[in-house]
Amino acid sequence: MANTNIPPPPETPPRPPRSGVSRETEKELRREERALEPTLKKLERTEEERFAADRAARLGLPYINLLGFPINTDALRLVPEERARAVKAIVFWKQGKEVRLGAVDPTSRAVRDLENELVDQEGFHVRRYLCSPRSLDLALSMYVKVAREGAKRDRYLALPTEELTIFEREIRNLKELGQRIVELPTTEVLDTIVAGAVKLEASDIHIEPKEGYARLRYRIDGVLQDITNFSLAGYTQLLSRVKVLSGLKLNVHDLPQDGSFVLQTAQTTIDVRTSIIPGDPGENIVLRLLDRNMAVKRIEDLGMKDRDRDLILKELKKPDGMILNTGPTGSGKTTTLATFLQLINKPELKIITLEDPIEYRIPGVEQTQVDEESGYTFSRGLRSILRQDPDIILVGEIRDTDTAETAMHAALTGHLVLTTLHTNDAVGAIPRLVDMGVRPYIIAPAVNAIIAQRLVRKVCPHCAEEYPATSEERALIREALSGAAKDVFDPKVLDNPKLTLVRAKGCPKCNETGYRGRIGVFEIFAVKGEIEKLATEGADTMALKEAAHKQGMTTVTQDAMLKVLEKITTLEEAERVGEV
Repeated sequence: MANTNIPPPPETPPRPPRSGVSRETEKELRREERALEPTLKKLERTEEERFAADRAARLGLPYINLLGFPINTDALRLVPEERARAVKAIVFWKQGKEVRLGAVDPTSRAVRDLENELVDQEGFHVRRYLCSPRSLDLALSMYVKVAREGAKRDRYLALPTEELTIFEREIRNLKELGQRIVELPTTEVLDTIVAGAVKLEASDIHIEPKEGYARLRYRIDGVLQDITNFSLAGYTQLLSRVKVLSGLKLNVHDLPQDGSFVLQTAQTTIDVRTSIIPGDPGENIVLRLLDRNMAVKRIEDLGMKDRDRDLILKELKKPDGMILNTGPTGSGKTTTLATFLQLINKPELKIITLEDPIEYRIPGVEQTQVDEESGYTFSRGLRSILRQDPDIILVGEIRDTDTAETAMHAALTGHLVLTTLHTNDAVGAIPRLVDMGVRPYIIAPAVNAIIAQRLVRKVCPHCAEEYPATSEERALIREALSGAAKDVFDPKVLDNPKLTLVRAKGCPKCNETGYRGRIGVFEIFAVKGEIEKLATEGADTMALKEAAHKQGMTTVTQDAMLKVLEKITTLEEAERVGEV
């Protein structure tokens, strides 16, 4: 039997009092030493990991450092915490029937028994790794996350099929929904509010207390729609129920709280993320709905022009570099990147994501989620992901300098990186990265292409009304499309006396809004040629924008106007999202 008493790495003995040194000097030296303690601890950790790596090499086993490793809770659940601590081993990775087991002594009888159980009883293929005691202790602390997720699974709201069927039959529009909510007893209000949001395909629910009443709104196709007002007494009971469901504190009213619960229907499972912030006269509630079964779009359905789609398809074939998608919250960036991932997902490629939260589930892709409480941030998570030797990485958002620099270096060292950044337009991404501390001479070779996007509502096909374009509308469109590439816009179209546009009218099919569904409007350019030269030199936004236009880039506003001419959307909608 292998020796399970692995000696710890040697410790540095305490320093004896210094001779020939005054008491004041000795105190000062001690203070300096205490200031160095964090660095010394890091050195100790390095020494312990080196000791473990050397032992793994002698045993002919692979070594794993679990510090910051993106351990997935599905893997942890294979072995109960008590058993893991007893045998000093942990299942740190699971994909299908493939399992990786990290242990302080992988050759011990206890670890071999655990491996045999996983193989014989569960049918797993197990690979053993050696890890250091400190590394294992840090990994074992992840069982707290398992317990937390278990508690979350207990917090769910079930919507029976018959309730949704009755709702669909009896509620024909937003006005009728509002009347139904006002008439219901307060104990049934939340179920009806959520059922309405599901059936109307709302992305989030807003409940806002006012003086004397509470307002309910849904965000549908990116625009908030008033549903109804109801009593503050009903709001108070609703707030309490939302807090209980979301695992929040009932007695806290002056601090923001975030939580979640699961909405279960016969057709799908929806993660509901709760945000509550203090306000006057009460707490504001926002419930964000994330459908786990939401399908990833085809690239043809995103709304890209042929030339933009061809550019992106070319960049996605490259083995390294970065594709950066920019725009405000809710502009469709995640949907676009998920579409890209599904398009390039192949069995021979290792793809790992780091998201907050996971919105689309893509088979064959290893998806991880940021967890600030356990320290799995974008910055730390990205460094851990790189140790997994991926081919393609999706980073949900670049929020800080450390994440930006790590992502850039990953793009320069053989990885294709897809990520997002909050800027108003595509060219603004370059100076934004510089402001974050990324050096210009790194940005240019690392970034392959930059995208900016918004979402416009599509006019309802059932009630869209065509009408002759007025001279004012023609002038407005002509000005917006001034300078657009000739292969995407022919100005002669606006001289056609028979030119027609569409307006939103409203019908039961679109809840009387006149719109149904959304489509992307884009500005896209490749970082090459003059743009690459300007980026390296740290040129200003105006120079970069001029170079991008010479390359053939159309702006978000211009793309929206092209969709107006195609009768996909209305001029009013294009003005809402553009800079007209």
